Amino acid sequence: MKYHRLTHDQFNEVHEEFAVFLATQGLDRLRWNELKNANSPKIPQLLDLFSDVVWDKIISECTFLEFSTPDQLFLFKTLSSRATVIIVKRRNISIDLTTVEGFQWVLEHSDTPKVEFFKGVKEYEPNRNEFLYSYLKKGALPSDGLRYNALESYFSNSTK
Repeated sequence: MKYHRLTHDQFNEVHEEFAVFLATQGLDRLRWNELKNANSPKIPQLLDLFSDVVWDKIISECTFLEFSTPDQLFLFKTLSSRATVIIVKRRNISIDLTTVEGFQWVLEHSDTPKVEFFKGVKEYEPNRNEFLYSYLKKGALPSDGLRYNALESYFSNSTK
C-alpha cells in the first residue's frame, strides 16, 4: 500500500466509484457482501488497493495545494519536477488568514509591513506523488489556484 486506507466516511463519499472498482475486480454487491460476512482476507487488500487508486487520482490531478494557519499561508503550484511556493505571513495583527476575509486583508495590505511574502521552489523528494501526499497528510488541501494566481500576479507587478 502506497498511501493510507480511506476512512469510513471517505469510502461513503466515493461509494459509487468503489462499486465500479469492485465490478472491475469481478465482484458484484452479492459477492462483496459474502466476502464481508465471511471476514475474507481479500477485503483489506481490496480496500487498500482502492484507497491507493483514489489517492493516485487526487494527487495526479492536483495542480495547486494550500496549507493555512491563522497567521500563515503556504500556496503551492505543483509542476512536473518541482513545486513553487508562496508563503504569506501576517505580522502582529489578529487577522485569521484561513478565512476569505483574511485573504482579502492580505491583498489590501500587501504593500505594508503588516504582511511578509516569501517565494521559493521546492524540488520533489523523493518524487512528486510522495511530496504531495506528505502535505495532504499534514492537512494541505487541493485548491483551484485562485489565491496562488492572485499573489503570483502581485509578484509580477510589484517591487516588494
